[in-house]
Amino acid sequence: MKLAFTTLLTASLLSTTALANTFESQHRVGLGFSSTDMTDDFFGSSYTSDWGNGIKLEYGYEFNQIVGLNVSYAKNKDSVSLQGASAELDGTTFQIDADIGYKFMLDGFAIKPYGVIGLARYNEEISTNFMGTDSWNDTSFVLGAGVRADIGQHFYSDIRIDLTSYDDGFDTMDYDQFSFTVGYKF
Repeated sequence: MKLAFTTLLTASLLSTTALANTFESQHRVGLGFSSTDMTDDFFGSSYTSDWGNGIKLEYGYEFNQIVGLNVSYAKNKDSVSLQGASAELDGTTFQIDADIGYKFMLDGFAIKPYGVIGLARYNEEISTNFMGTDSWNDTSFVLGAGVRADIGQHFYSDIRIDLTSYDDGFDTMDYDQFSFTVGYKF
């Protein structure tokens, strides 16, 4: 009888901790808006420019309430004309990162403020009517921050800013990429 009671008590205590953790690992895919700004430090002078807007596609996987993995592709485009000179910019970012924060589970929704660390590969092509076409690419560490809100069981929205720094061979450029995405969790 003592053995049966001890076994029953142990099993019931272990099952309550399993019931208390209701988080399940989740995949997610999203589509959204991306805006890129570039700060160029060229021979001691610094200037900031709007480097175009575009779309962002993302895939994510949440291992638990704290750590998630993200893979994303963002495209930015812009064109400028000034006193007869024109330029077309076409840039793409491929990024793999981890988001680290804590997901607060609330009634009917959840919110997760997080920090970002990862790697980004940026490709850029600039076409001008006076110098032709130039392109370059570089890989950089990514740091950032964001907030993701889960709405119901299957939908989410995410707002974040990612900071990267690239070297094109002449100077160092800092890119700030703001994005807002909405998506589906499964």
